[in-house]
Amino acid sequence: MSWKRGAYPEFTLEDVIATMFLLKEPTGRKLISEMLDLGEGSVRTILKKLGFLDLIRSTQRGHSLSDRGKEILEKIEKHFSEVHKAGKVEGFPAYAILIRKPGSFKSIELRDEAVRYFAKGAMVLTVKDGEPVFPEDMRALSETMPELAEDIKNAFEAEDGDMVVVTWAENSADAMKSAYHVALFLKGEHIPEEIKSLVR
Repeated sequence: MSWKRGAYPEFTLEDVIATMFLLKEPTGRKLISEMLDLGEGSVRTILKKLGFLDLIRSTQRGHSLSDRGKEILEKIEKHFSEVHKAGKVEGFPAYAILIRKPGSFKSIELRDEAVRYFAKGAMVLTVKDGEPVFPEDMRALSETMPELAEDIKNAFEAEDGDMVVVTWAENSADAMKSAYHVALFLKGEHIPEEIKSLVR
């Protein structure tokens, strides 16, 4: 099920954050629309608002972050990473995200948040001795899903105590955005106010 929106809001903070990560490289509006399963009108509005804040620049090659946009994204990346494709889980497209210094959390609460944002499921892992493990019993992910464990280790420069969340959904956009949703649920207070203001 894709994200159904009424007239307001046209997009969410998750869409804005995902767009900013996509704009690390010059990217066209159509590709952003396809990647995030968002109407082109919504993407146009996001880009317009980011442009108004002087966070992006636009050329014939597409849109990309300005120096100021890169600075803001670097601040965000101190708290969580860009999502990475993590193959398929239970036959659905999956994405993983690294959340730095997550503080105290309840895995079940984070899984519920992901599902609320259209994930089919989510896996919450912590990093111990460089390995992604299940926090409940410290069992290594590599025991049951060696390929996924290897993908995670290759994708992120994780430190002990960091969290990795893997979400999967019917389509890639929902899987990607549900991962960002969990990161924002934990780290939303660290998102610069001007970025939050874009969805008010």
